[in-house]
Amino acid sequence: MALLLKPSRHLTPAGRLPLLLLRGLCEGAPSPPPPPAASPPPLTREEANLLDALHAALLDHRRAHPAAQLPATPPFEPIPSLPPTISGMIPSPTPPHLPLHLLRRLLALHRGVPFPETVAFFHHLVPTLPAESLPDLYAAMIDLLAKHRHFPLARHLLDEMRERDIPVSSQLILALVRRYVRADMPSEAAKLFRRMEEYGAGAPEPTALAFILTALSKKRLASEAQALFEGYKSVFPPDVVLYTTLVHAWCRAGQLNEAERVFAEMQQSGIMPNVYTYTAVIDAMYRAGQVPRAQELLCQMIDSGCMPNTATFNAIMRAHVKAGRSEQVLQVHNQMRQLGCEPDIITYNFLIETHCGKGQGNLDAALKLLAKMTAKGCAPDCHTFNPMFKLVLVLGNIDAARKLYERMRELQIKPNVVTYNLLLKMFNKEKSMDMVLRMKKEMDAEGVEPNGNTYEALIEAFCGRGNWRRAHSTLKEMVEEKSFKPSKPVYVMVLTLLRKAGQLRKHEELVELMADRGFISRPSNDGLCSVLAAC
Repeated sequence: MALLLKPSRHLTPAGRLPLLLLRGLCEGAPSPPPPPAASPPPLTREEANLLDALHAALLDHRRAHPAAQLPATPPFEPIPSLPPTISGMIPSPTPPHLPLHLLRRLLALHRGVPFPETVAFFHHLVPTLPAESLPDLYAAMIDLLAKHRHFPLARHLLDEMRERDIPVSSQLILALVRRYVRADMPSEAAKLFRRMEEYGAGAPEPTALAFILTALSKKRLASEAQALFEGYKSVFPPDVVLYTTLVHAWCRAGQLNEAERVFAEMQQSGIMPNVYTYTAVIDAMYRAGQVPRAQELLCQMIDSGCMPNTATFNAIMRAHVKAGRSEQVLQVHNQMRQLGCEPDIITYNFLIETHCGKGQGNLDAALKLLAKMTAKGCAPDCHTFNPMFKLVLVLGNIDAARKLYERMRELQIKPNVVTYNLLLKMFNKEKSMDMVLRMKKEMDAEGVEPNGNTYEALIEAFCGRGNWRRAHSTLKEMVEEKSFKPSKPVYVMVLTLLRKAGQLRKHEELVELMADRGFISRPSNDGLCSVLAAC
């Protein structure tokens, strides 16, 4: 690829803004969110303790009253009342930033949100709070409801803000638009986007349109993105950012013909593709297995004077990593260096994943890359470490796992749920129950929410040591509170342990609970043996 060795070109300052908006498209990053609201003031120690107590009280009440539901349709009455046990905990006057802290903590949960109690808490406090605290509080409540697809009530609160003259920001509208898109409701997203001005959030702007097009792209809703793009052509002329976002939408949808059509259209309109436009199409061609066409387009890109950048090489490298082509990954890295493209965290993570993958299994090479990236000021993240943890799990090297974890902590990197799950499996494999419990404790302290794999790893650890009490309570929490479906080997393991321990009532309760959730067929009443057979 001698063509890659042409001199690099530098962007002018005026050209940087659209490229910053597009960078996430070509690097596999999440779509750029609306600018976050200002963080609420920090809590005092007493307020933090109260926050912990309120959070626990809401969850406890939900566990005790699992059948309570939110009103699903207008007029959303009756709104649940706040239980006296919780309302009695709230001081008067209430610190105005305390409710916002609580809602943001609940926003971090993926499952098990106590919605009836939270809505009751919100409505209990709103009349008592100063007006200046309400916009952020309403925004957090609306986002929490929309995240878990309670859209009618979220829109009811948005309308209530307008009726009460509570300012509605464009960030709130765009956040709700994104929630609609993620819920596969693009028509509702587009309708709300067009009504921004009605809510006093200002008229849609090109950057806002690029935001919603990006969100649609991430969900592979290219036809909807195209329709919205066409609808706003008369409002503001499309630019390279909007065209590139639309090209990427078609690429994500796997419709290269449409992507190439838009690519040609933008050129005919006098808008030259930039590095991110080319990268989106090259990436899609590699994903589709059209390697010769992707290489040809790369050459055309360079011939046009548009030099590839790190995002371009990351896109090429990603295709080789996913296909397990380790030699090609390293070749692309060499080409980057020859061209003077500095690797970023995505590049390093791909290289580390390659060294840790099948056919390589080279932990030393991965650790050298880790040292190199930190020496160059490229901060690693949990995705840098996870391939190495996967490798040491395969190797069964408990000492390497401990050292890696210590290094991770030295670099102040927060593990994610995948990291913790790998560590739980590793320490369970080594029969180190103390470390299993320590990992779970640290996970809770870090605010990392467990997923189904976390629960299954814990259950396997408890069952392996004959601890039927912890195995039973963990499976019950998994099913009842989080609504995770356990795998057959895991729930059979717990049921068998309960039978051996003579805990037949708890056994039957778990079977009924899983049947109520639709996770297993409801067994007959012909005895416990038939229950196990039905499982």
